[in-house]
Amino acid sequence: MIIDSHVHLVNEGWVHRDFLIGSMRMAAAMLGKDAGLQLDPEVLADASIPLLYDPDGEKLISGMDSAGVDVSCVFALDYGLLTGDPGVDIEEQNRLVSETARRFPGRLIPFFSIDPRRENAAELFSRAVEEWGMRGLKLHPTSGFFPYDERCYPLYEKCMEYGVPVVIHTGSQPAPLKFRFAQPIGVDDVAADFPGLPIIMAHVAHQMWEEALLVASVKPNIHFDFSGWQVIYNQHPEDFYRMLRRVLDTVGPWRVFFGTDGPYVNALCPLETWKKAVTEPDLSRCPEISFREREIELIMGNSFARLAGLEK
Repeated sequence: MIIDSHVHLVNEGWVHRDFLIGSMRMAAAMLGKDAGLQLDPEVLADASIPLLYDPDGEKLISGMDSAGVDVSCVFALDYGLLTGDPGVDIEEQNRLVSETARRFPGRLIPFFSIDPRRENAAELFSRAVEEWGMRGLKLHPTSGFFPYDERCYPLYEKCMEYGVPVVIHTGSQPAPLKFRFAQPIGVDDVAADFPGLPIIMAHVAHQMWEEALLVASVKPNIHFDFSGWQVIYNQHPEDFYRMLRRVLDTVGPWRVFFGTDGPYVNALCPLETWKKAVTEPDLSRCPEISFREREIELIMGNSFARLAGLEK
């Protein structure tokens, strides 16, 4: 079973334009860095919208079918308290995520996403699990809170009550989002206070992966998804493979999950290419590295299946 453990559903009115512009500023800098070009992020944002919006999940399922991905874990994003709320409020976004998952039974695992500072966040999460069938929680601290903020704790307690995991973003993000809230050390308090809570540190904290690994090495309830590493892979594949090897050596393959961060990163590295990068790695730039077939099988789906209760 191949599982993409980290996918965003996006539709019109789901994200504030400030977030899109910030992302496109970053993309413009990457695309223009060699020639010193200053691309217009407004133009890039307008061009990206048709690629991102997927009102009914059809594009996601089609892409999964083409790439041979069986299941995706999907969620919305709640940046509204930082950027200003978009046109569709986060409660409705979450409901629509669950509705999309029901439209494709067995293909999508819906997680609930919310800023814990919102009024009645824990109550909304309970409703999402009990009435909508949500299977986990997603938090994105870069909108302005630390993972150990006491306002997060009622949500962690709900995760423990329902026996579901939490995905916490770790690593850098473009403006207006703020990286200082998402450094890996911020997850350590949570893992210590809730040692029975399965925590997924999304993205292995990007370039702070060694700090993330330091935290996870002494907190066995911490897992990783390596979504969002496509940019590093495109530029320096050896850096990606060396990171992955170190992570597997330290925490083992049962705590490591394949993910994309789609649809945001798919334009830089298509799903099929990213899947092949892991299942058929070209290690010519790092010949000292190797991966066992069993490790690849686990990180590509079986490990997340066990965490999410999908094993048969």
